[in-house]
Amino acid sequence: MYYIMNGFEDIDEHVVIQSRLISLNSRFATKKINGDKHSSLLFDFNSISPKSVDTLYHTIAIQSAEIPASYYNVNSTNNTIRIYEDDTGVETTISFTIPEGNYTADTFAAAFIVAFNASAFSHNCEFVFNTTSGKFSLRSDTVGVRLQLLIDETTAKEVLGIPYDYVGVSAAGGSNVILFHYTIPATFFPVPANFLGITKIKMLSDALAGGNFDSNNLNTTTLVDTISASATPFGLTIYNSLGRESFVKAKRIDEVDVQLLDQNNDFIDFNGINWTMTLLVNTHRRQKFSKIDGSILNDKYVATLKALEKTESLKEELEDVEFDLI
Repeated sequence: MYYIMNGFEDIDEHVVIQSRLISLNSRFATKKINGDKHSSLLFDFNSISPKSVDTLYHTIAIQSAEIPASYYNVNSTNNTIRIYEDDTGVETTISFTIPEGNYTADTFAAAFIVAFNASAFSHNCEFVFNTTSGKFSLRSDTVGVRLQLLIDETTAKEVLGIPYDYVGVSAAGGSNVILFHYTIPATFFPVPANFLGITKIKMLSDALAGGNFDSNNLNTTTLVDTISASATPFGLTIYNSLGRESFVKAKRIDEVDVQLLDQNNDFIDFNGINWTMTLLVNTHRRQKFSKIDGSILNDKYVATLKALEKTESLKEELEDVEFDLI
C-alpha cells in the first residue's frame, strides 16, 4: 500500500550527485581582463548550473591543468631598485629597472651593474654575488661615496635579499634604507638572494568562491585551489587532481571568472602563452525515490512539477497522475 498526497506518492528524498566537466583554455576566454598576461579571464558560459529548488549545493575541484612556465622570475612586480648616492654633498636619487626575464645570480649581477652604471649617478658600482653565502654585496667603486638603497621604493627586495618586513636605517626624510659604505669587504644584503620565482599558482574565482582561507589576509577568500609550480623555465607544469573539492557558495553558475596569482598574490604574466584547465563541478541535489523498491521516479516527478505550474483549472490533471508499482 502507498499514499498519494498532492499528486505525489509518499516517497523518500535522497541526495544524488551530478558531475559536470568544464574545460577551459585561456585562448577562448570571452574577456581577457589583463590582456596578454592571461591571468585574469572571463568565460561567459550559458547556464552551467541553473538555480533549482532541488539543488542543495555545488562542489568544485581542479581535475587537471597544463600551465606553461612562460613567466619570468624577474618581472614588472619585482624589478625596480631605488638608490640614493651621497658624494660629498652631491646627492642623487635614481630608480632603475632590471629588464624582465629569467635570471641566475650571475646574470642578474651583470644586468644590475649595466643598469646602475647607465643611470645618472656620479660613479659606478660594484655588485658581487657570493657563492658561499648566497648573498649579494654592493658598494660604490669610489672611496668615500655612500650608497643608500630605499627599501620601501624598491620592488626587487626578494631577488636582492631583503625580507619584505625588513627595517633598515631611518634616513633623512624618514626613508627606510640600507647603507652601503665603501668598505672592504663590501656590505652584504641581509639574506640570500631568491631566484626561485613563482613557486605556487593560486586559482581564484568570484563565481566559484567557497570558504577557503589564505594567509595573505587571514580570512576567507575567493581561492578555489592551489597548484605547485614545478616546471623549469619554459617548461610545463602538469597537474592532476588530488581528490579534494571545495564548497561553492553560489547555487547558480553561469559565467566563470578565473584569476591566477603567484604565492605573493601578484597576477602571473604568462607573456601571451595560453594555459588549459579542466574543472569538475559536482551538483548535490535532492532526488525522489520510491519507498517500495527504491526506483527513481524522475520522469513522473518532472511531469507533476510541470502540471503544478499550470493554471488552477489545469491542475486537475494531477488527479490523473498515478505511480504504478513495478
